[in-house]
Amino acid sequence: MSHLLKTRQLECFVAVAELLSFRLAAERLCMTQPPLSRQIQRLEQTLGVRLFDRDRRGVRLTEAGQRLLLDARALLAQADATLQKARAEADAAQPVLNVGLTTVVDSEVFPNLSALFQVEYPDIRFNVLSRISRQLIERLRRGELDVALIGLPSTTGDLVVEHLCDDPLTVALPTGHPLARKRRLSLTELGGEAVFWFERERNPAFYDHCRRLFQGWSFAPRWLPEPEDHHVLLGQVAAGLGVGLIARSLTAIRRKGVVYRPLVEGERMAIGIGVAYRSGDQGAPVSAFVRSVRAYYAQRPTVAG
Repeated sequence: MSHLLKTRQLECFVAVAELLSFRLAAERLCMTQPPLSRQIQRLEQTLGVRLFDRDRRGVRLTEAGQRLLLDARALLAQADATLQKARAEADAAQPVLNVGLTTVVDSEVFPNLSALFQVEYPDIRFNVLSRISRQLIERLRRGELDVALIGLPSTTGDLVVEHLCDDPLTVALPTGHPLARKRRLSLTELGGEAVFWFERERNPAFYDHCRRLFQGWSFAPRWLPEPEDHHVLLGQVAAGLGVGLIARSLTAIRRKGVVYRPLVEGERMAIGIGVAYRSGDQGAPVSAFVRSVRAYYAQRPTVAG
């Protein structure tokens, strides 16, 4: 009789002993009652003792069953701890790439990137951190990240940054908004609206760039603090709390109650997307990831505005 089968018998025994019901124990173990009963019978035959008394009043543990319950719980706990330790050691031995992902980028980007990368490095696992670009840059400098996708322009210091693409801004409107009837919008038409916009600390360089443009165009709407999570932002737009100015790639997020319209000035306020890593600290996995990023953005279709 295999060790695996013995472990399964103990699991069945403990479930019945704790619930005092074959039906409930079978439900807990996601099995039917007949195979559960057979497991208990085989365990009783192996041990040469009766573990349960069964009559019209229900199921009760025998004295032998009560003694076994303590040992069975301990054995199962030890087996689980051994398994967890083995898994932890396997994880520790497996190479890890620590990747940062800016909140400007749609979360669906990473699965496509990782699929390209793992063609070359199938055994490397990822730790992915989604944060605003400024925080990713700080962690990259401290060595907590190996590589990061960031929004541009950003203050990156001595990091190596490769520009990948520009993502024009687009307007997100509530479905019933009067401006939703238009096919294209300008900032002049949004001047009387409440507009969500991010805090400067999230990306000072891009914030200052856009503010200079807003001043030049005399664009001064009622500003609302923009949530960092774009799903939350779109929920607030759908609720009619304001309109959003978001990267065009994020229009891939389909949200009931929200429509997207191209912005005339969107190209002038495009959010750059770049890949950043430390100079002189680019090992083979980082180099391969950067190649995958380049390949992904080179073949990525443009989302219609």
